Amino acid sequence: MKNKIYFTIALLTGLTSFLGCKKSFLDRTPQDKVTLESFFKSEGDLRLATGALYGTPWFDFNDKSILVLGDAMAGNLSRTNFVSYSTFAVNSSDARINEAWRSLYKIIAYCNLNIIYINQNTDPSVSAIAKNNAIGELRFLRGTSYFYLVQYFGEVPIITDNRTLAEQPQVNKHLVKDVYRFIIEDLKFASQNLRTVIDKGRVNKWSAEGMLAKIYLTRSGLKDDGTGTGTGQRDVALLDSAKKYAGDVCNNSGLKLLPSYADLFKIENNNNEESLFALQFIASPNNYGLGNSTQGYYAAEGKLTNAGDGYGAANTPSIDIYNKYDVKDLRRKATFMQNGDFYPELLKKDGGYRVTDERPHVKKYVVGTNDDNPGQVYSLSTSSAAYMLRLADVYLIYAEAILGNSPTTTDADALKYYNLVRTRAGLDAKTSPVSKADVLVDRQLELAIEGQYWFDLLREHDINPAQTISKIAAQNRGRLTFNSATNVRVNEDQFSTPSDASFKLPYPLADLTTNPLLSQPAVPYYK
Repeated sequence: MKNKIYFTIALLTGLTSFLGCKKSFLDRTPQDKVTLESFFKSEGDLRLATGALYGTPWFDFNDKSILVLGDAMAGNLSRTNFVSYSTFAVNSSDARINEAWRSLYKIIAYCNLNIIYINQNTDPSVSAIAKNNAIGELRFLRGTSYFYLVQYFGEVPIITDNRTLAEQPQVNKHLVKDVYRFIIEDLKFASQNLRTVIDKGRVNKWSAEGMLAKIYLTRSGLKDDGTGTGTGQRDVALLDSAKKYAGDVCNNSGLKLLPSYADLFKIENNNNEESLFALQFIASPNNYGLGNSTQGYYAAEGKLTNAGDGYGAANTPSIDIYNKYDVKDLRRKATFMQNGDFYPELLKKDGGYRVTDERPHVKKYVVGTNDDNPGQVYSLSTSSAAYMLRLADVYLIYAEAILGNSPTTTDADALKYYNLVRTRAGLDAKTSPVSKADVLVDRQLELAIEGQYWFDLLREHDINPAQTISKIAAQNRGRLTFNSATNVRVNEDQFSTPSDASFKLPYPLADLTTNPLLSQPAVPYYK
C-alpha cells in the first residue's frame, strides 16, 4: 500500500526530480526504479499508474501552449495578445514552444517507463486483458503526444526508452513518415486492446478509433518525405482508413452528442459521453499544476472567478471568426461573451452575470467562482476537464474523409453527421450537397478555443499551400467593439500573411543547444 500511495502521489505532483529538469525530452529516469519494479501487483495498480497520466504531465501544454498554437496562431484570437504567433514571427526561444515540447515529451517519457515496467513486472495473477488495456491507454497517450509533435514540428526524435538517455543524451530526429508509422502502430494497438465501454475520464476503443481517423486524414495529405502533396489531392487509401475508423465511431459506438453545446463546458458535465479524450484536473488552492489553469487566463475580469486571477482581457475573438457566426448559432455565446449577454451560471449569488464590456472575450472554460462550483475553483486552478477529442470532432472528420478529394458530396452519412453538429448549434440543417468549405467553417466554430483549428489549416496547407496562405492572409485578425444597446460595432482591422515556413514551429533553443543532432538531417527509425 505504501508503494501504491507513493507512486500515485509522485505522478500527480510531477516527480520533480524528473519533470523539473530543463532538458525537456532528455530528462532521465526518475529515481523511483525500485517502486516501479515492485508496483504492478493488481489491475488496480495498473489503473493507478495509467490514471495519473491524464493530468499533471499535460499541464504545461494545456496551460497556455495549446491555446496559443491552436487558436492564436490560427487566427481565432485577435492580435491583442500572443502577437508573435498571430504575426508568424515566433522564434526558437519562445516560452510557449518550449512548454509544448517539454510537456509532450514528458508524457512520452512516463508512458515509455510504464510500458517497460508493466511488460516486465506485472504480477502473473493480472489478466492479459487488463495488462493490454493499461498498455493500450499508455500507447494512446504516447501516440497522441507524438501526433501533436509531428504536426507542430515535423521531424522529431522517436524515443521509447528514456533510460538510455543517461548514457547517450544526444539523439537524432526521425523521418516524418516513420513518426506517423509509429503513431499509427501505437493507436492501432490501443484500438485493439482498449475497452469498448465508457470508462469516465479514460480513453477507450472509440477514443482510439476517433484519433486514428484524424491521424489518417492528416497523413493522407503528406508525401513520404513529409512535405504536402501540394496538388489539392490526398491519398485515397489513407482517406479510406480515416473514413473507416471515423465511421465505426459514428455508426457503431452508440455515443451521442450532448444536447446543449454550452453544457459541454460546465464542470458538472466533465467526462460526458461526447468526451472521447479529456485531460483530468483536480482543483487545488495550494498545489499549482494539479488544476486546470485556463479559466484564470481566459476570464476577462477578476470578479468572474473571485480567485485572484482573471487575466484574459486581451484574449478577444478575431473579427474573422466573429463574422462567421450566424445570428442563430448558439456556439457564439458559449465560446465568446459579448456586450449584453447574460450568463445565469456565473456569479449565481448576484443573480447571474451580464456582460458590460464592449469588447467580446472568451467564455469557453470560464466556469465561475468557487461559490458557483463549490470546491472546484481556486486561483489558476479548476477541476474542468479539458477536451482533446470530442465526438463532434469525429463527426466532422467523418464528413471530411467522405468528401475526400471532392469539393462537395451528397453522401447520406456525411450529411447526417455534419447536420447533427449544426442542428445542435441551433442552425438549420444543410440540404444536399454539403461542401468541404462548409465542413471546415463548422470545424472552426465548433472547436474554437480547443486548440484544434491550426491543425485544420495545416491539413489544407499540405494539399493547397498557396490557397491556404491566401486564406489566412485574408483573415481579419483585428479586434472589435460592440454595443448591444445601440447595435454599433467598430472594427480595428489587422492582417498577417504567413510563408510556407510558418507552418512548422522552430525547435526550442534549449534543446538545439543540448542536442545539436536536431540540426542535422533526419534519419530512418525503421530499418
